[in-house]
Amino acid sequence: MTTGELTIPEPRGEIARSVFGANPQDVVSGEAVEGATLEARVACVDPGRGTASFEVLDASEERTGVMGIVLSGQFACDGAEVFVSTTAPFSGPLRITFTQVPDTAVEGYATLSTG
Repeated sequence: MTTGELTIPEPRGEIARSVFGANPQDVVSGEAVEGATLEARVACVDPGRGTASFEVLDASEERTGVMGIVLSGQFACDGAEVFVSTTAPFSGPLRITFTQVPDTAVEGYATLSTG
C-alpha cells in the first residue's frame, strides 16, 4: 500500500496496524501467541523532522484494569522505517497505536506482526 511518501508494509502474520494520513486505519486483525516474536515496524513523515512514539497494548476485553504496555518506543519522523521486536508475554489480541505525533506530521504507519 502506498500513500504520499511512505509505502505501508503488509507483513506476513500481521496482527494489528495503525495508519494516519491518506488512508487512516486502526485495526486489530489477529492475536499473538505467548512466546512468539512480535515485530513492530513504524515510520512517519514530518516536514519539521519531529519525533513520534508508539505503544503495543494488550487489547483483550477479558483482562481487567488498565491496558498493559507490551512494547513502546520513540523514533524520528524522517520517513525511515524503524523495526523493533520482542517476545509476546501472553496469547491474545494486541493493539499498536501512536502515543505522540508531531502536529506537522503528514502521514505514518505502525504495523505489528509475528516473526
